[in-house]
Amino acid sequence: MRAAGRGATTAIAVLALAGCSQSVAAQPAVTTAEVRTDASCLDAEVLDALGLELDASLRTGAPAATTRGLPPDGFVPDTALLCDRGTTLRDSAGRWWAVTSTRLEGDLEPLVGVMTRASAACGVGIVAQVWLVDALGAAVLLPREAACSDDGLPAALEQLDVVDRTEHPVALVPGGTAQAPTP
Repeated sequence: MRAAGRGATTAIAVLALAGCSQSVAAQPAVTTAEVRTDASCLDAEVLDALGLELDASLRTGAPAATTRGLPPDGFVPDTALLCDRGTTLRDSAGRWWAVTSTRLEGDLEPLVGVMTRASAACGVGIVAQVWLVDALGAAVLLPREAACSDDGLPAALEQLDVVDRTEHPVALVPGGTAQAPTP
């Protein structure tokens, strides 16, 4: 756990130094994420990045806004929550688009390093979203474009162990077709 925090601190220092170069105008502003206690793949920001919207029948209240960014100083991630589009699910109401929530654990340093260095723009594609969660359940939602960089991301994810994988229904498929909407 200590190594993961050190990797995040190093990555933040590298980003800070990169911002001091002559191309400051080209560098996006690095924000610090809001620490939340409700990491979820059904978060409105996550669903928006996945091109989905939570069905009104599943909402329990107005979604709280999430401030994405890099982990704050001293944040030590224990697990990662990977959110991606899932398979379609069927129940008595019909077919549902779903989101796959995958909890990962292991040496998070490579993942944190890749995710905090990412600077690629996502464009219009659908990209998995990542929460970092500490041992007490506090969590930060990484920048939307953090998972767009394929520079080491697949290898970093493969090194982690899958602890739990769950499919969550998100929205009824209109007309019964299983093609997910595009953003």
